[in-house]
Amino acid sequence: MKEHGPRLGRQGKEVKSNVTDNESANMMTSHGTIQGYNGQALVDSKHQVIVHAEAFGEGQDHYHIGPMMKGAKENMEALGYDDDYFEGKKLVADSNYSSPAHLSQCKEERLDAYIPDIRFRTRDARFATQERWRARRTKRFILEDFQYQKDTDEYLCPNGKILRSRRKRMIVNDVIYKRYLANREDCTCCRLKNRCIKGNLIKGRCLGVPVGATPGNLIKEMAAKVDTERGRNIYHQRIAIAEPVFANIKYGKRLDRFTLRGRIKVNIQWVLYCMVHNIGKILTFGFA
Repeated sequence: MKEHGPRLGRQGKEVKSNVTDNESANMMTSHGTIQGYNGQALVDSKHQVIVHAEAFGEGQDHYHIGPMMKGAKENMEALGYDDDYFEGKKLVADSNYSSPAHLSQCKEERLDAYIPDIRFRTRDARFATQERWRARRTKRFILEDFQYQKDTDEYLCPNGKILRSRRKRMIVNDVIYKRYLANREDCTCCRLKNRCIKGNLIKGRCLGVPVGATPGNLIKEMAAKVDTERGRNIYHQRIAIAEPVFANIKYGKRLDRFTLRGRIKVNIQWVLYCMVHNIGKILTFGFA
């Protein structure tokens, strides 16, 4: 740790480091949280050839489209293609990649992107009868549990206490929220506090109500695009394009975990396995 110094996150603040491998990250998997790397691959839809592969020491996918597109463009230019090769091409990614920054990059690259937000399935009628996609009521109170009082522009909480409007609004992911705040004294002695307040009680419960969007809201524009019949059909092709590639590397090539430490070594290991996958595709389909 003395050799590497503190590790800084995207916001410039120090984040938790791993003593054994300072460049790795906490990864959320189906088997729980593990320490490791995030292997990314940009896959061609015609023959499932990996156009670019890279391993990142970040558990989330929020920042990876930029470097993945940069690497893919460099690979295509090395093959003799122009730097505008990807212009107009379709890019499909799952909801983990949905962010204003990613959508802005896709717009700059003139990509025909299909990246849904995390709630897109709740708007899709095809999932309405599936139990796992039904709206789930969590133990913590949500906006629908509060009653709006139109005459006074206030909200009543489930315990009958008032949340009053605040002038200052907040913007999250280009969505404008109006804030309503409860009195701290009302929340301190509330019998329902555990279902309403997270962490230490500094102020009363704050309720954010979406009231609009900033001009050029890319998240909203993408949601409208993906929610069309054409958008849904294109997006769901992702499962047949990318998922078999990762399955082949994990189960066919037996890379179910990285065996090296340090991002450079792990990246080399990931790229080598992706190259072996591509060689198999070339043997099957040729160079066409």
